[in-house]
Amino acid sequence: MIGENLTERAYKMLLALKKVLHRTAIVSILIAYAGVHAQETEQWRQKGYEAKENGDYQTAIRYYAKILDVQPEDYDARLALARLYLKTEEYEEAERLFSEIYENDHTDVEALSGLGTVYLMTDRLDKSVEMYQKAISLLPDEVPLYFKLAQAYAWQGKLQKAIDTYRRVLEIDDTYSEAYQGIGKMYYWMEKPYTALEYYQKAVALDPQEVSIRREYEEIQRGLKYQFAVTPSFLNEQEESYNINAFIQRYGVSKRLNNTLHVSAGFLLDYSNRDFVNTPAGDTTRWYDNTFAKLSYVTPHHRVDAFVGYTLADSKLSSYGLAWRSNYAIGNVDIANTLTGGYDYFYYWNQVGQMEARNDLKIKYRRIQLSVHYLYGVVDRKPILDVPNDRYEEDVNPHMGYGADLSYQVFRRPEINIGAAYSYLDYAYKSEYYYSPMGRRLYGPSLSLYYPIGDFYAYAGALYNVGSEYYYERINNKLDTVYIDIPHWSANAEIGYQYRQWAFALGASRFYNPFYANFTAYWSLTYHL
Repeated sequence: MIGENLTERAYKMLLALKKVLHRTAIVSILIAYAGVHAQETEQWRQKGYEAKENGDYQTAIRYYAKILDVQPEDYDARLALARLYLKTEEYEEAERLFSEIYENDHTDVEALSGLGTVYLMTDRLDKSVEMYQKAISLLPDEVPLYFKLAQAYAWQGKLQKAIDTYRRVLEIDDTYSEAYQGIGKMYYWMEKPYTALEYYQKAVALDPQEVSIRREYEEIQRGLKYQFAVTPSFLNEQEESYNINAFIQRYGVSKRLNNTLHVSAGFLLDYSNRDFVNTPAGDTTRWYDNTFAKLSYVTPHHRVDAFVGYTLADSKLSSYGLAWRSNYAIGNVDIANTLTGGYDYFYYWNQVGQMEARNDLKIKYRRIQLSVHYLYGVVDRKPILDVPNDRYEEDVNPHMGYGADLSYQVFRRPEINIGAAYSYLDYAYKSEYYYSPMGRRLYGPSLSLYYPIGDFYAYAGALYNVGSEYYYERINNKLDTVYIDIPHWSANAEIGYQYRQWAFALGASRFYNPFYANFTAYWSLTYHL
């Protein structure tokens, strides 16, 4: 009996020892596997870091994503991956990862800063400011956060708040050239170039080798010097009864006198031939000149222009008047309004001018812009045809018009905009001395592209309109209203280059409808003294 108990106890001890050895083996295998896996994870981390440093962001993303697949709680990999998505402009993925970090720890400055950048780049500017402010409250001496906050304020149009933020950087350390550069840029955007220049000078003194600072500094310097421009052009106009070929030269000079005053003056010389299609004897040659000057008063939100022009060829004032432009921002909405009133000698071939008042309103929200205009004018006394009242005599010609244009920015770079427009223009009377449509309605799509490449840029635009206008016709004492279709299209393009104080542009435009067409080609050269 005793022998049996001993045997049974020995057997149980052997079973227990076997289980211990089995578990120890499993643990050893797991430990060994974890060690190998940890080593592999660190290799992925190293390869991801090397790929990021070499600018191969997609490869870096793959390696850091592998780490998160096997270690979902790896903070460093999640943060690195979120930053990479910022660099590749995959903002939705970056927001997801930064949000995961933030939800786990509301005091994580990296997550707050990352979310601020995501919101900034996706035009959620109020939320961007909020995130940067929270990050600064946690790390009040972290200078890079102030630069990001200042950028968000600037994009909001709150330029004074951006200036105040840059000043806080200088309170922490007054050797930051980027802070002086930022303040200078804000003053430049506030139409205070002379004040801006003072801060750029401080930035250049601190960091004379920084390319962006010196480039912006030199640009402001050029803008404050005398600017001379010459623009020769060729114009061809075609109507049913005649063609006009014109060679036009424009010369101009301008100067910003101080933060608020800007002056400009110019001279135009036009040599034209008008060839009548059916009456060759009526062909004519025309010399025309125009000398003009403009004085502008400029503030951050307003600009008032007073202008006047005179032609020796016709011995009369060719233009005079005032223009007032105001602009301001409400949150993400930018509003600009321009009111212009005065006289314009708009068709000197037939010595025709007009008094006109016009208002243009532009409202922009992020990538959407709405433009609305209204005008009222009175053309000089010239022969008019008043069919309903059986009049053909000299008289003034009142007219009014309005229109709207809605556009959307599809891409930022290149900047591509698509739009749709509607316009209405109505003259009281018809006249053979100038274009005087009655009840003209036009509507149609438009497309434009602008692409800067370093010191070069390219622009192209086109639109197509359909519509109609009418005229009166009396036949056998019966008054009829006759409607005609007036579809038309136009296109224009320009390329340009700027090198230091020189700027050059080359362009052309074309307009066509069944009754009138024109073509213009030009080049321009601008020099800052």
